[in-house]
Amino acid sequence: MKQAWWKILGVVLIGYVVVGGLFTPLKTGITGVAVEGSNQFNILSGQKYNLLIDIYNPGNGFKPEEVLLANGSKTFKADALKWDEEGILTAGIHPGFGKNGASETMYNLFVKANGQWMSLPNALGLKAGISDTLKSNAIELKQDEIAANPDKLKGFPNRIILYESIRNLLYHVPMWFSMIFILAFAAIQAMRYLSTGNLDYDLRSDALIRTGLLAGILGCLTGSVWASVTWGSWWPRDPKLNGVAIGMLMYLAYLLLRNGIKDEHQRARIASVYNLFVFPIFISLIVIMPKLAGDSLHPGAGGTVTFKQYDLDNTLRLYFYPSVIGWICIFSWLASLLYRYKKLEIEQIES
Repeated sequence: MKQAWWKILGVVLIGYVVVGGLFTPLKTGITGVAVEGSNQFNILSGQKYNLLIDIYNPGNGFKPEEVLLANGSKTFKADALKWDEEGILTAGIHPGFGKNGASETMYNLFVKANGQWMSLPNALGLKAGISDTLKSNAIELKQDEIAANPDKLKGFPNRIILYESIRNLLYHVPMWFSMIFILAFAAIQAMRYLSTGNLDYDLRSDALIRTGLLAGILGCLTGSVWASVTWGSWWPRDPKLNGVAIGMLMYLAYLLLRNGIKDEHQRARIASVYNLFVFPIFISLIVIMPKLAGDSLHPGAGGTVTFKQYDLDNTLRLYFYPSVIGWICIFSWLASLLYRYKKLEIEQIES
């Protein structure tokens, strides 16, 4: 029982993550905005409009207080709000900046409800009108004074593009962390074999690599599902994805190499050297190269922000870190089972 504590820990943590990840709601957020009676994305300065704002997961007692359009230099405030209890907030607004205003400017939408702010970046484009027949309702308010989606709201972050798919962070990213941990441990076992000549270390290394490949395949599958939802493609052109594909092929070549050598000591030596050669290249392909690229879609790669910087709030942390630990324990358990199976198979052949 004492030796199995980490296995029990892995099962408990993953059960906690699955249940909590499924039933924790998203924070209230804005999922879209439309102009009543018009299919146009842009609105004209000096004219009055009703904005139809889609509110996601408002919950009971949702009370809208303010609606603003802001672009950093100007802020326009809605003068009429109507909540229809069906998830649509109607806001009357008549922005104006005169005939000599900018030809077209993107404005962010901010909604304050129950004392908290929500935002939708680049919600509407505002064009200068022919004349400002209505009095402008611009107010003096800097955009950085508006705190959007504060941690006081309960639930997972409600982010544009991600929405409910943000729950995949509890599976996709821990799969990659587990894969890196398992493959690193496999490289350590390879070094131990080369220093001692004990075939048991080679057997452990082989079991770890096979398990690491399983974690990598699951990481690719969960990533493809996520990419199809957020980026519109199952496998978009991305430096990190291409690096993963190359690295996985290199490790698949390791399996072919082992199967082509019959002498166990020669197989162990060549496989161990190949393992130590491939692992740093694999890390370079999936960690270093994407950071050097300027067009990567992945958070934290290229010029994009990281999840830790933007999306990983306190609620999500309660499940993300246990998920990482839990999946590492589960994959380590699978590797130990594969090692024991291979060892029993060898002992049976020798007997």
